[in-house]
Amino acid sequence: MGLAGNKVKQRLSQDPNNLAWSNDQSKFGFKMLMKMGWAPGKGLGINEDGNQEHVKIRLKENTLGLGADKRTTDNWLGNTDAFSQLLADLNSRTAESSATASPEPEKVEEEEKSKKDKKKRKRSKEDDEEDDDKKEKKKKKEKKDKKEKKEKKEKKEKKKSKKEKKESSSESSDEVAEQQTAPVVLRNA
Repeated sequence: MGLAGNKVKQRLSQDPNNLAWSNDQSKFGFKMLMKMGWAPGKGLGINEDGNQEHVKIRLKENTLGLGADKRTTDNWLGNTDAFSQLLADLNSRTAESSATASPEPEKVEEEEKSKKDKKKRKRSKEDDEEDDDKKEKKKKKEKKDKKEKKEKKEKKEKKKSKKEKKESSSESSDEVAEQQTAPVVLRNA
């Protein structure tokens, strides 16, 4: 069923702690533990001080999350007061800072102009550096392209010369074959 369907709770079997399984000595796990030196009644681990019995289960009858209690689920509203107080403090600080932020508009304008000038100078330096980098990259690319073109041209010439050699050798072999074969005369018997 989907989310809107009726909830159907699972019922546990008559043996919810799975004692029939844990007491069955023909199972693979039991045999493996016996081979390793464990005996029924001993604990697990090097010092044999670990769990002596299997993990037990129990039915969870509420819809709370794992590990949640009724006490902790109702407490989440208690933290909203601290959050509200924090927001109020932040709002009051911003109101105070905006009231004291404009003492002398002339100084503020001069500071803004100086900041803008610094930014422009910084941008122009960065642009010059970028232009130099671009020029260097372009030169490198041009050199690389020239080199590649030269290599391609050399490869084509090699292929062409090989092809010509093959053709000339095949022509000469054809001529030799023509000279060696005599005409065949067929007779009717």
